[in-house]
Amino acid sequence: MASPPSLPTVHSCRLSRISVNPRSFPFTFRQQSINNDPSMKRMGRKPKLTAIAEVLICSLVVLAALPQPAYAYVDPSVMTYTIQAVAGAAVALGAVLGVALRRTRRFLFRLFKIDENANKIVEPDVVAVSKHGSASEGLRREADDEAIKMRETLAHGKPAKRLSWPKRFIRALIGCAFLVWTVAVFAPVDLVAAGTGSLLFTLSDVLNLLLVMGVAITVLLALLISFFPGRAFDVILTIVVACGICCYVQALFLNESLPVADGRPLDLMGHKRMVAISTVVWAAILVVFLIFNAKKKPACRAFVLVISILLFSVQGVSMISIVNDTLAQESAAGEEQETIMMSTYGINEVGSEANVTVFVLDTFDTDIMDMILEDDPHALDEFTGFTYFHNSTGSLIPTRYGVPFLLTNYMPQPGQTFDQYIQERYQTSPFLADIVDNGFEATVYSDSFNMSEVEPYVENVYYGERRTFDNKTLWLSLEKMAMYRDMPWILKPPFWFYTDELNSNSEDETYFIDDPAYFEKLKTERLSVSEEADKTFRFIHLLGAHYPFFMDENGNRVSENDSDQLRQSEGTLKIVAEYLRQLKELGLYDQSTIIVTADHGYWYLTEELINEPTSPIMLVKPAEDAQQASEPLKISNVPTGHLDYAATVIAAVGGDSSAYGPTVFEVEDGPRDRYYWETTSDGHSDQEWLQFVIQGDVMDWNSWHSTGEKIEINR
Repeated sequence: MASPPSLPTVHSCRLSRISVNPRSFPFTFRQQSINNDPSMKRMGRKPKLTAIAEVLICSLVVLAALPQPAYAYVDPSVMTYTIQAVAGAAVALGAVLGVALRRTRRFLFRLFKIDENANKIVEPDVVAVSKHGSASEGLRREADDEAIKMRETLAHGKPAKRLSWPKRFIRALIGCAFLVWTVAVFAPVDLVAAGTGSLLFTLSDVLNLLLVMGVAITVLLALLISFFPGRAFDVILTIVVACGICCYVQALFLNESLPVADGRPLDLMGHKRMVAISTVVWAAILVVFLIFNAKKKPACRAFVLVISILLFSVQGVSMISIVNDTLAQESAAGEEQETIMMSTYGINEVGSEANVTVFVLDTFDTDIMDMILEDDPHALDEFTGFTYFHNSTGSLIPTRYGVPFLLTNYMPQPGQTFDQYIQERYQTSPFLADIVDNGFEATVYSDSFNMSEVEPYVENVYYGERRTFDNKTLWLSLEKMAMYRDMPWILKPPFWFYTDELNSNSEDETYFIDDPAYFEKLKTERLSVSEEADKTFRFIHLLGAHYPFFMDENGNRVSENDSDQLRQSEGTLKIVAEYLRQLKELGLYDQSTIIVTADHGYWYLTEELINEPTSPIMLVKPAEDAQQASEPLKISNVPTGHLDYAATVIAAVGGDSSAYGPTVFEVEDGPRDRYYWETTSDGHSDQEWLQFVIQGDVMDWNSWHSTGEKIEINR
């Protein structure tokens, strides 16, 4: 009997389950042939079991042909000797290289005489001390002293080396350059570049002066500090750099809500928050630096040098950019050859036939005039032949809009944009041209108009060589301006400045607003009859009731502590009265028209609607006969104001005033709508023009109503 075929041995392994579809199996079994097979009977097995065995064998063959993931596990205990040999060789090679590198290092240290224990605290060499030796006590004292020094070094750091004079001078030069240039160069350059439109000089006029003075002060201050030895030098230099950082931080972050330099004094009580913050920041920076210097002098030395160089470089790069841009603009405008100038030509000259003189007393409100007259009823005795128009409305506030209106008679119109108004006001106005066309020589003395626009009509504005300045006075004024910016709030008042203070440094005959200076000039030179013109139009802008208050009631220059708005206003009236008195002495008072007004009345910075009246004064004397010109001052309450100013002037020069409306003398009493534009401000820049209509007495707030019209100011 043949034995059943033997199956190959299959080792136990982990296999995945495979689903098999019998219908797709590649073999066919017939039951009949199996049952009739005599060999199966001889084996003593049932045919069904044989079929099952065949199916299993075929399944194993098929599974062996299919790819399956392999799983392996390597036991560390069976690591090959090759791997162990490589690892051992790597360890041995590393040890050999380490020894070679250490010996090379020691050789190089000996060759270049490098002490590897330099600037380190190391254990001293062990020295045998005899109990009865004579040197034992000294050795122990030396050890104790050395231990004390090590303890101090560990607690406070290694003592700083004593610096030689050259090293002190170099360090002082770096620190002083940072402080001096931050205040004396970078700040003035920034401020002059930003205020070009308000200043009578340009950046190119003062740049060389600032650079030379910056270098000179830096060197002198560094020399002075470098002569202090030891600890005093470190403390002083630390304070210098700390002050420089304080100035830098102040200008960058702590000048929030700093008022513009419009002459208004700085009221610290209105800025308590910023006063407290800036004081604390300055004190904190100074204290931290001094403690740093006391505790970690070597580190402090390095830090003050690094921070000085870093901040100096940052500001230097910014200044270079500002200078390049500003000089490029000046060059494009031809500023390097000539500049537009406004001289005092003709200011004290009048015509022999006819004169129209307009005094614009800045910020002089009708309410101020009433207080003066209440205090002194004779304040206007010299104003004979005048009419005081008590119900006078203004046009625009502040001066930069009010004065141009008086030279153009051009009011903003609802629906007009700000840019359109600014571009059109001089171009579309025939006011100055009409004055000149009627044979009058026109001159304008103010700092608040577009000189290039009026230059074709007025005789004292012209293009000429660059003006000259008193360098010493100008530099001091610039530094005062810089200190006002960079000092903490609590120290700003002594450095308060006014724009006209900077403009007053010109050595030529440039006009700038300075009432005491003009009064002195008027009294010294006195009025005279012009040899150039028989008819003159003079527009003279004085400081009037505007900040700063540095004139008393007699027109004398005094300190700000010795004056106020009312006293200065009285002094300004004395100036006008002196002009009138001299005009009478020349015998030209009768045929002269004199208008005394203001660019605006009361004004204050606000982001909201105003809540009180504002009324510029309006006093007018027409050309008349001697009897009329000698009559006392009259008071009128007709509804007039700036809207009738231009017609009054044109009528005085003999022009067609009907094109401008009624004169102040043609206005009838009764209801009349008069319009005024308020300028809102956030304290730094103008925001909007808001229109009001005045229906009734201008001094009665109930007569004021907002029309809802507004013009956005994008500047």
